[in-house]
Amino acid sequence: MISTLVVWLVVSSTGNLTINELHRTAQARLALYDSSLRAAVDQYRYLPYVVARHHEVIAAITGTGNPRTADMYLERVKQRSGAAALYVMDKTGMTVAASNWNTPDSFVGEDYGFRPYFSQSITGGEGFFFGIGVTTGRAGLFISNPIRGDDEIIGVAVVKIELDEVESNWQGGGETVFVADEDGVITMTSRGDWKYRTLSELSPEVRGRIVRHQQYPGKELASLDIGQQLAKGTGIVTINSERFLFDDKHMQDSKWRLYYLTSMDYVSNRQAAALFIAVSGAGLIILIILFLRERELKLASQREAREFARIQALNIRLEEEIAVRRKTEEELRGTQNELVQAGKLAALGQMSAAIAHEINQPITAIRTFCASAKLMLERGKTEKLDQNINQISALTERMGAITGQLKTFSRKSTGVLEPVDLKVALDNTLQLLSPQLQQEECTLERNEPDTPLVIQADLVRIEQICVNIIRNALDAMADSSVKRIRIDLTSTKTDVIMQITDTGPGMNEETLSLLFDPFFTTKDPGQGVGLGLSVTYGIVRDFGGSIKAYNTETAGACFEVRLPLLKGKTP
Repeated sequence: MISTLVVWLVVSSTGNLTINELHRTAQARLALYDSSLRAAVDQYRYLPYVVARHHEVIAAITGTGNPRTADMYLERVKQRSGAAALYVMDKTGMTVAASNWNTPDSFVGEDYGFRPYFSQSITGGEGFFFGIGVTTGRAGLFISNPIRGDDEIIGVAVVKIELDEVESNWQGGGETVFVADEDGVITMTSRGDWKYRTLSELSPEVRGRIVRHQQYPGKELASLDIGQQLAKGTGIVTINSERFLFDDKHMQDSKWRLYYLTSMDYVSNRQAAALFIAVSGAGLIILIILFLRERELKLASQREAREFARIQALNIRLEEEIAVRRKTEEELRGTQNELVQAGKLAALGQMSAAIAHEINQPITAIRTFCASAKLMLERGKTEKLDQNINQISALTERMGAITGQLKTFSRKSTGVLEPVDLKVALDNTLQLLSPQLQQEECTLERNEPDTPLVIQADLVRIEQICVNIIRNALDAMADSSVKRIRIDLTSTKTDVIMQITDTGPGMNEETLSLLFDPFFTTKDPGQGVGLGLSVTYGIVRDFGGSIKAYNTETAGACFEVRLPLLKGKTP
C-alpha cells in the first residue's frame, strides 16, 4: 500500500513539475516569438504614415501631379525598405499609384475599397488586416494610414508585408506555435497543415463577412474544434488525437493571439521514467526524486536565464535602434534650423545694396544738417538750431528702425511654438524688404481683416516663410514691365490663408512639379542653390499647414499658405 502511494506520488509529482516547467518555458518562448513578430511588423509600420505625407503622393491623389512620379517614388521606397508592396488609393478605393506599377500583377487601377483596412483608414484610423492578395494570390499583412489633404482625408496609403520568412523560421525551429486572428482563423503556424484552419466552427455571419472582404479566397476554413478548450487560457488541448500543453498571449496593438503548444508525449515519457525508477527500487525512490527535482529545477533555471538573456539582448538592440532614430530626428531638426538661418543670412546679403542705399540717404542728410548747424553757430544764428537737431534726430530714428529690423530678422529661432499674429510677422517682413521693393520699383497691395490672425508657430520662421516667397516673387518679375505684388490674408473656421501673387511670367508644369524639391532652381548659377522653397515647405508642414503654388488666370504666379487658426488666443 505504501509502495503504491509512493509510486503514485512520484508519477504525479514528476508530471506536475514537468507541466510547470513547460508552462514557464512556454511563457518565455511566447515572449520571444511575440517580440520577433512585432519587430518584423514594426520595421514597416511607419511606411504608410511617411508615404501619406509625401507631396508627390498627395499630388497624385488630388490630380495635381503625375501619378507616374508617385509610382517611381513608391518603387524606390519599397526597394529600400524591403516591403512586399506599397500603394495608394483615392477616397473611392481605386489604386492611383503602386510600387509594382510596371509588373504584370500591378495594383494600379484596381479597386480595393471592399478591404477592411480601407474603411478603417478612410475614417481616420490605422488599418491592420491579414489576408490573401486578390491580385497576387500571396498572403500578407496590410497596414494602412489616411492621406490628408487641406481639410479632409483624400485617400489611403498601404504597405503589404509578407511574413513568409518569419513563418519559415518557425517551421524550421521544431516547435509548435501559431497565430489566430480575431475570428479564430490560423494565419501563421509552424504546422503547415493547420494554416487557414479555424479554432471553432465559424458562424454564417463571420463566413459571409470573410467572403465579402475576399480575405481567404479559395480556402475551406475547416475547424479544428478546439476553441472551447483554448478559452481556458492554459491547460491541455487535443488536436487530431494529439495532446498538447498550451499557453497563449495577446499581441499588443492587434487583435491577434499567439499560441505555443508542447506535446504531452514529453510529460508522459517523464512520468514513465519516474514510474520505472520507482518500481526498480523503493529504497532509492526518495533519492531519485530529490535528484530529479534538483536537476530539473537547475535546467529550468538555466533555460529561463538563457531565454531572459536573449530577450534582454533583443530589447537592448531595440532600445539602441530607437536611440539612433531619435538622434537622427534631432540632427534633421538641427539641419533645418541651420538652413533657415543660412537662408536669412543669404537674403540679407542679397538685400544689402538696397539697405545700404536706404541708410546712405539719411546719412547724407545728417551731414548736410550738421554742416548747416555749424554755419549757424559761426554766424550766431542759434534760433534755428532746434529745427536742424530735430531733423537729425528723426533721421537717426529712421536708421535705427532699419538696423533694428535687420538684427531681429538675423537672430536664430528658439524652436518654441507660441501664439503669433500673422499680420505682425508680415509687417516685420515688409519693413525689412521695403528698401528692396523701392529699389525694384515694385507696387505692393495688401488686403487683410481688421482682427488678428493668430497661429501656433515660431515668429522667426514665419518671417522666413514670408521673406522667401516675396523675394522669389521679386526675382520672378525681374524682366516684367509692371511689377506688382498683392498679399491677401483671409481666414476660415479652421485655417489662416495667405496668398502672395506676382505679375511675373508664371511657371511651366515641370517647374510646378519640382518647385519644393531640395536644390531645384531656375536661377542662373551663383544666384541660388534651390533650398529656399524647400525649407519653406518643411517649415509650413512642421506647423501643421500646407503650401501650394499655381499660375493665375491673368499671368503671374500665386503661392498659397494655409496654417491652422488658433482660436481664443492672442500673441
